[in-house]
Amino acid sequence: MTLAFHMMPLVGTILLLASRRVSLLAAGIAGMALALVTMVAPMLAVQPSASSMLGPVLGAAAMKAGEGAWLAWHAMSIIGAGLLFHRAFEARGTQTAAVAPENRRRAVFVACFLVGPFAESVTGFGVGLVVALAMLRAMGLPPVQSAVLGLFSQILAAWGAMGVGSRVGAELIGVSFTELGTASALLMAVVLPCLLPVFWGLIHSSGLRSGLRDRATDVALLLCLAGLIWLTNRFVAPELGGGLATAILLLAVEGPRLLRSGTGVRELADRLWPYGLLIAGLMATRLLPPLSDWTGQWLVLDPFGGLAPLALLRHPATWLVLIAGILLAGLPRNEAGGVVGGALRAALVPMAATLVFVEFATFMAASGGAAMFGNAWRDVAGRFAVLASPVFGAAAGMLTGSNTASNALMMHIQLSLAAESGLPSILIAAVQTIAGSICTMLTPGRIVLAAGLVGLERSEGAIYRRALPIGLATILALLAVIVAMAGVNAYGLA
Repeated sequence: MTLAFHMMPLVGTILLLASRRVSLLAAGIAGMALALVTMVAPMLAVQPSASSMLGPVLGAAAMKAGEGAWLAWHAMSIIGAGLLFHRAFEARGTQTAAVAPENRRRAVFVACFLVGPFAESVTGFGVGLVVALAMLRAMGLPPVQSAVLGLFSQILAAWGAMGVGSRVGAELIGVSFTELGTASALLMAVVLPCLLPVFWGLIHSSGLRSGLRDRATDVALLLCLAGLIWLTNRFVAPELGGGLATAILLLAVEGPRLLRSGTGVRELADRLWPYGLLIAGLMATRLLPPLSDWTGQWLVLDPFGGLAPLALLRHPATWLVLIAGILLAGLPRNEAGGVVGGALRAALVPMAATLVFVEFATFMAASGGAAMFGNAWRDVAGRFAVLASPVFGAAAGMLTGSNTASNALMMHIQLSLAAESGLPSILIAAVQTIAGSICTMLTPGRIVLAAGLVGLERSEGAIYRRALPIGLATILALLAVIVAMAGVNAYGLA
């Protein structure tokens, strides 16, 4: 089958989305259907009797669809549980207290670059977005800007859910998790400051101003964050690369202010205990033996023999639902039922979009379309093919919504590009990891979830337009690193 045939699902979906005449879900369904055709058609074409082999081919397609649905369920359950948790938090009247106008800029930075990434690092699956938007909603910012700012919570997705996606990437290329995590942390020292102009533009459009001192402080804090991530990966444990680094910096930034205030510490604990319990429970079930051993062995669902086993006692959805139940326990039954029903209705579209696009990526990977495109690009561009490495990683992250799936889809293609260019394979593997991880924030499920959390309907296009510069800044920063390293190699400075 030709490359054009295999690229038909991706190109068709992009054209449908660009037309703005169909919804995100409808475009995804069309792309998924086309991807299914590109997967099934080659199977039938190689059979001597297509009619006699129709049953086995459909069985294989059903198996792939089941695998895709299983991968999607990990994120779908988080979306549904996250919205339930969010609605239950609001129903109890435990809204985050309003922030004083003079502190709003600092609070927005803390939510976007520290609290949200911390929650995402220890939980994953977009929980950081739920936590960050809970803080941003109380600051009176415009809804679209709030939704986009909340997406900054995903900047440390390479270490999300204790770095599961990066671990998979390391295993795929035969290096240690520490080695890939450390290389990825070095790239973050370049990427994080490059995201600040986008952040500054968003808060400016929200009515907040940034002086020269504010911006210098932002740069210094993000360089400190990158340094802490590297130190944690190198000397502690890569699983804690994002969570421990953000926790240390958060305490350093906010701790003195809270101690000086004399008020707020106890009130803050009363308001935010659900988030504290969520994070503590997830960290304990992963890191605190013997509890971590038990939760890793009991109630583990593994329907596809090693394909993304789901440990129920460790999964964020379990804890989100549990804490939502505690929050709703004090409400009248009718009111609690209304909260649950409203959350489920709000979750239907983002859950469906997530399912459709993960199935889309699963069918494309199974058809060989992604690998065929990578090989064709390498044949055309030769040693310069590696310049597209950040774009490929970002596109895979955006399409799949998972840095695990992104690495699984693209890592071997990326290594072939590295071999052709002469650049270190660990560098390109780290580029793939960072680009694919950060750009999961642009996946349809994340965008629709963000829109739902700020109370917007059918505003995904507006959020996309303001969020795309985050992905573009990431790609350009990583491209600059590749060009610089290529120059170093060309002049024999390495």
